[in-house]
Amino acid sequence: MASDIDKSTFDRYWQLFANPMLVNPTNQISLELKTLDSPLNWQEVFGNDRLVEIEVGSGKGRFLKESAQRNPDINYVGIERASKYFEKSCERLAKHNITTARLVYCDAPYFLYRCVADQSVSAFHIYFPDPWPKKRHRKRRIFNNSIWISELVRTLNNKLGEIYIATDYKTYFWEIRELFDCHPSFEYHPDKSTETNYIPTSFEIKYRKQGLPIYRAVYAKL
Repeated sequence: MASDIDKSTFDRYWQLFANPMLVNPTNQISLELKTLDSPLNWQEVFGNDRLVEIEVGSGKGRFLKESAQRNPDINYVGIERASKYFEKSCERLAKHNITTARLVYCDAPYFLYRCVADQSVSAFHIYFPDPWPKKRHRKRRIFNNSIWISELVRTLNNKLGEIYIATDYKTYFWEIRELFDCHPSFEYHPDKSTETNYIPTSFEIKYRKQGLPIYRAVYAKL
């Protein structure tokens, strides 16, 4: 866990968050995350030692479902803090019998901080994070969370780690780019950032139908 933050603050938050859990959608077996006294062991969670990729904000589960079907040799974890979308994701993955994905009901920064081991994630997919466009709300943006970047660095694999980002909100995109461009642990990959053979989320499909531009970036951990 990160050592340069006020742990008591996040411990209090952890206790207040309503029943954070990890769920296997295909059999409905769940693990109450508050019971953990050490980070998750992915091999125990999935029953294998394959690479693990995490989607932050899994929404209705489209990306997780499509990714798991396209890449059966990768384990996926979707984090969702909105209960209605968490339930929709569970239903979608169960309907399609996706056995290589797990869902987490929790706030992403605190899940990483409390439950994810060092260098145990091969990729993060952060698509269409809430831009909180009103100035007074911008402190709520996930990239403004005091532990977010440091937890991405800590949990991302040193040799394989990549972060995939997409948003329709131009100013927020460039603020995120600046954070990563200035960080010594990340390198921008322009070729991967412009690839077209990727799986769009439900939000991206919606926004493209509206004619909105989509901004994408890929960073590798150094």
